[in-house]
Amino acid sequence: MTSNSDRSVTRLATTAGAFTAIAGTALLVLPDRTGPLIGLAAARDVRLVGALDLALVPGLLLAWPRWPWLAARGVSNVATAGFVLRRAHDDASRRNARLFTAALAVATFVDLRAARAARTGEGSA
Repeated sequence: MTSNSDRSVTRLATTAGAFTAIAGTALLVLPDRTGPLIGLAAARDVRLVGALDLALVPGLLLAWPRWPWLAARGVSNVATAGFVLRRAHDDASRRNARLFTAALAVATFVDLRAARAARTGEGSA
């Protein structure tokens, strides 16, 4: 029997995986259009962020338990935020990088909180 907590974690991980798949694909395929939105100008940098996102998708969508993948996404968000802030080169890109980093901070908080809560719940299922 699956608990409400397990279902919540699965739902959150699936939502995170779907969002991460869409964002990662957009960054990988359309770096010139998506890069400026997150504060990056170099297509190579944008594709790197997209590839990192896509590397997490299978675990977020299919793995069991899911909590390690939520934790990995939280950690990768911190690394991505640092990378984007460091690569922002002018006022506009720094502003967009700060906004993107704020969004990543929220996602990281949610991911790590869910990973922590699920660590016990999923392990007993």
